[in-house]
Amino acid sequence: MGGFISYPRTENTVYPTTLDLKDLVSIFKKGAFRKDAEMVLKGPMVPTRGKRSSTDHPPIYPTALATKKDMKDDQWKIYELVVRRFLATLSEPSRWIVMKVKLDIGGEPFKAMGARQIEAGWRACYPYSKAAEQILPELAEGEKLMVLGKDLVDKETQPPSRYGQGRLVKLMDDLGLGTKSTRHEIISKLYARAYVHGNPMKPTNTAYAVIDTLERHSPTITKPDMTRSLEEGMTNIAERRIGEGEVVEESRSMLDTVFDDLLRHREEIETSLREGLRTDKIVGDCPNCKSELIIRRGRRGSRFIGCTGYPECTFTLPLPKFGMIILTDKVCEEHGMFHIRIINKGKRPWDLGCPKCNFDQWQAKKAEEAKKKAEVDALAKIPGIGPKTLEKLGAAGIKTALDLAEAEVEDLAEKTGLNKKKISSWQIVAKTSAE
Repeated sequence: MGGFISYPRTENTVYPTTLDLKDLVSIFKKGAFRKDAEMVLKGPMVPTRGKRSSTDHPPIYPTALATKKDMKDDQWKIYELVVRRFLATLSEPSRWIVMKVKLDIGGEPFKAMGARQIEAGWRACYPYSKAAEQILPELAEGEKLMVLGKDLVDKETQPPSRYGQGRLVKLMDDLGLGTKSTRHEIISKLYARAYVHGNPMKPTNTAYAVIDTLERHSPTITKPDMTRSLEEGMTNIAERRIGEGEVVEESRSMLDTVFDDLLRHREEIETSLREGLRTDKIVGDCPNCKSELIIRRGRRGSRFIGCTGYPECTFTLPLPKFGMIILTDKVCEEHGMFHIRIINKGKRPWDLGCPKCNFDQWQAKKAEEAKKKAEVDALAKIPGIGPKTLEKLGAAGIKTALDLAEAEVEDLAEKTGLNKKKISSWQIVAKTSAE
């Protein structure tokens, strides 16, 4: 992307007066964005202004015209987003007509709202933001309408939806936490340290343990105020609005208070966190002795589910060697164990499910494979059947001794060219081995 867009790591949302916006837009009068650029140039070109203005770097903007041939597909998508966003910030507003209707139905008040776009404005060159029109018919005050139907809906209040990564990034921005270049990295650390999983994100028991513990013993850490204050202080230093010493002194005072709280409650914090981490490893109850089953690690790095009743109870279940192990909220109806999800970086999550069901299925599959192998071996051990004969039988669909025992002699002889008497004699042996 070098040479095609400006420095990307910036919080600035206000174009500097030194930037010739008209010349920049004129660059795109050729190429894929010609129509959009011409539309922008016809307007007054009044740039939007965001909340943050700084002198270090301007907002991200395209610096040169590029074509799809100049870069990879994913780079082109980013470049196109930057260009369209830039053009949108210089476009005229998107104008809508909004209609509000108040209705009286049997003495009960109802209302309806409609919206219709009359001028696309910036939306014409920025298709990433879509707003659906809700068109209502033309109505006059006092007009009588016919009620065509009615529904009596019984609903319950629902909990707020979980945060997705995009929503969390916006919330962090609103709260002044992190920067554009660090917020995604912060979220990545939440996943890497097993505080959250999935998208929308679900907190693990470890996350609950950390937050509950800190809220009890050092609530300052759990609030955005301290981090926001530190971030604002560093920004003010960079922009020379305040001296370094003042910010350092304020930061030291806040951190001293936090460390005093942590040291004063050290034992309680340690106990609470240990219990929380342990809870995140409890899979369910042992089917043999009813003690707790927990996730353990072997001496050589292997992972397994073991019984806390060990050494009296030696019940175990295997676990994959690699990947983050997440205990989900789902519980197996048959075994009462939490379902497990395995997360490997760069791969789709693997829902292993109930570890006992998974192990039983694996054992059944292995037993079936062993049975098949034994039947194949039994076919090869029949006297008179060598490698070439095995090949002919295999081509005819005979893979095991049982297949041979159940085959029609004449049909098999025709398919393989083998002697009927030999096939009959082999079948006698095959039936014996199959039994």
